[in-house]
Amino acid sequence: MSNLKRLHVAAIFVSFVSALRSFLIPFIVSFFLGSSSESIGFFRFEYIWLAILLFIFISGIANWLTFRYRINAGELYIQRGIFVKKKRYIQQQRVQSIDITAGLFQRLFGLVKLKIETAGGGAEPEVNLIAISREEAEEISSELTNRNYGHNQSEQVGENLHKHEADYTWRLKTNHLMIAALTSSGLGLTISAVAALFSQIEQFLPETIYDQVFRFFASTGIMLAATFIVVIVFVSWCISFFGTLIKYGGFTIEKFDNELVISRGLLEKRQLTIHSNKVTAIRIVRNIFRQPFGYGAVYVESAGGGTNDEQLSTVLLPIANEQEMIDAFENLIPDYARRYEIKPVPKRSVFRFFIRLSVIPLIATLLIGTIISPYGYYGFIAVVVCLLFGFLQYRDAGSGFDHTHLWLRYRKISQILVISKKKKIQSAEIRSSILQRRKMLANFRFSILSSVIGKTFTVLDIEKKEADKMLDWYSARSDTTTEGS
Repeated sequence: MSNLKRLHVAAIFVSFVSALRSFLIPFIVSFFLGSSSESIGFFRFEYIWLAILLFIFISGIANWLTFRYRINAGELYIQRGIFVKKKRYIQQQRVQSIDITAGLFQRLFGLVKLKIETAGGGAEPEVNLIAISREEAEEISSELTNRNYGHNQSEQVGENLHKHEADYTWRLKTNHLMIAALTSSGLGLTISAVAALFSQIEQFLPETIYDQVFRFFASTGIMLAATFIVVIVFVSWCISFFGTLIKYGGFTIEKFDNELVISRGLLEKRQLTIHSNKVTAIRIVRNIFRQPFGYGAVYVESAGGGTNDEQLSTVLLPIANEQEMIDAFENLIPDYARRYEIKPVPKRSVFRFFIRLSVIPLIATLLIGTIISPYGYYGFIAVVVCLLFGFLQYRDAGSGFDHTHLWLRYRKISQILVISKKKKIQSAEIRSSILQRRKMLANFRFSILSSVIGKTFTVLDIEKKEADKMLDWYSARSDTTTEGS
């Protein structure tokens, strides 16, 4: 592959469709604006959209014509640019993760997309080859990971194409996939999207049906609101359920030496390769639906890896209980295979957790209640919910460390346990306000290199002495610090 090559010509179509996604919301807004009775509505927008579509298509052709690449001796070379020529070299040692996916549009042409993340690569992937053959993607992956494996002519992207067998394989069981779908934490975002759609339902229903249905519910008052809530929650749950099945169907992890090859997806086949020695931290997330049953999801933080829909992290285990996590860690990331004892925050901090969440809803409820009485006082329901979450945050907050690892546990909505090795931590600090110092409390936080911008994790209101011990442990003076609880 020493000669410069172009992407497959289907890249023009793939880039065109991908660009249209970013214009989806503006298009919907203009569509609704144009659905009014005024003749200048959509008629004014359609010429604008035609011009945008034409510009996107022509840009796609120009980008395809000017984009060139080659791989040679473990180095990937890219050149692109219409008016300004850009040249880029990706060296093997800078590669953090390699992601091979086959979306619906790539699969139409029997192609895949190859995304390469590097340390310090910026907000976007360092390399994004949106339409190449499966064999070529595997060849580039092998070159950049210093492997010389043969190729397999399998029709499914996501199957591992290595010549030798994996050292260890982990598969998501069907019953666990169903549990993951039933308890997905994406329900809240889906409810918001469905609620926004339902707010425009009158645009799609015939006026006579709309009037009859809503006249009936309007006469019942509370029944209308209750029906809307039930329908929105049910539709949202169905979308979240099937979305999780599609996203994590066929989830498999294969380990080859220090490489973890993660394959998943029913509609969009995805294969991600990360190096276990480049993992900077792991997060164990237990949402409010899974925690009562002892289940959680495991995310991996690594420099250059991660996706936007997973908060720039990588899902290692979509769902597992504590023992299953330990068993998987022993084979996949043995440095993290242990049980982590948590030292909880002191009891004297509980009041701060209550106040932190409930003071603003309480003030707002009192003010609104004096203006809109008695309906404004329904805000006390929100106050009670905030007090409940304040207690849960107090109960779950804690920390711990030993001679090699540091871990923090806290709760936002979901309970989160984050663990990192000392040598992977970029910085650590203590913060303590005047009120905290009076009660000998402090906030402890540490930062790691993750994705392209890094991440910071914080636990609130722990013992000041415990925070000092962790900071001393991290500092250069703490090489001989005794093990902490």
